[in-house]
Amino acid sequence: MSDNQSGSTRRLTLETKGGSYSLFMREQGAANASAILFLHGFPTSSLDWTHILPHLDEDRAIAPDLLGFGRSEKPNIRYSYPLQADLISTLLEQLGIERVRVVAHDYAVTLAQELLTREAKGAIPFCIDRIVYLNGGVYARLHRQRLIQRILRTPMLGPIVARRMTSASLRNALNAMAGEHDAWSEADAEAHWREIAHADGLARLPQLLHYIDDRRRHGATWESAMEAAASRSAFVWGPADPVSGAHMLAEVRKRMPDAEIHELDGLGHYPHWEHPGRCATAIKHALDQVKDP
Repeated sequence: MSDNQSGSTRRLTLETKGGSYSLFMREQGAANASAILFLHGFPTSSLDWTHILPHLDEDRAIAPDLLGFGRSEKPNIRYSYPLQADLISTLLEQLGIERVRVVAHDYAVTLAQELLTREAKGAIPFCIDRIVYLNGGVYARLHRQRLIQRILRTPMLGPIVARRMTSASLRNALNAMAGEHDAWSEADAEAHWREIAHADGLARLPQLLHYIDDRRRHGATWESAMEAAASRSAFVWGPADPVSGAHMLAEVRKRMPDAEIHELDGLGHYPHWEHPGRCATAIKHALDQVKDP
């Protein structure tokens, strides 16, 4: 898939209190247009959004590869949500963005929660007007960990298994979470595998999975911040997802009655890849429901 399907790409070096890191970013739209920040999941990259961005061509879309993912820098460090949030805050500040709408999937739903936690403390240099969550562990205790994730988190076995990942094994794993059979083609899987494997990325997969432990340790704080922002929140959800599907959405309905919900019947963990048209329509509707500041 060529980059021109999702506008231009560039690389930025960002200085944070935790160090200097380089992030790869896809973007489209005019600099003065309303900004939307797209945050991807594990183990993929901003490539996830390339079918969605063309539907939002009137806005300024920003889709970075998070640290350790895709074509961003992949240092040998302890990855954490606070570090990812530092980088996102620095990125938006560097781009001169003061108000933003956020679309977050999978790994990044917790990053969005961390940004809301900081916003409540006045600790980020921008305002979040709207957050749209796609399938992810918004309630950590309900996340259903896959067998491959358990294996990758094993200290001795994880690094060995990670380095043996192929595009075929990736495709099998992604299709196992999809609502429709063979939602991911061989070409899809190969394109995503290249992004994952870039710059010795396979070796980083076990380190990136620390996020599961972080969610369990800090989930109550992050979930409280999300619930406090219910009126600014929307959920675009594939209920057929075995990891964070209908059971997760049921908890959202119970705990966040003021949130907007778009349930995409028949779709699984990657609704934005499985059926981009339906998903983009729901995302666009959700993003448009911004109240005046």
